[in-house]
Amino acid sequence: MKAVIATKNAGNIEGAKRALSHYFEDITIEGVAVESNVPEQPVNDQIYQGANNRLQNVKQYCIENHIEADLYLAVES
Repeated sequence: MKAVIATKNAGNIEGAKRALSHYFEDITIEGVAVESNVPEQPVNDQIYQGANNRLQNVKQYCIENHIEADLYLAVES
């Protein structure tokens, strides 16, 4: 299974890999840097909006760059 996560942060990528490995065998995760389109320190609804924006942006990035994935992930702090 291949997942693409909307971050280049090694800690977030490793955390996602550890979590997903409980449910899927042989998972690979590729990190992609995309914008969240919210302030650097989001608050309240901006956190959800930032994660949603990252998810949409990473999916669009994959389409434009012909990257196939089984799962798309986004993280916003």
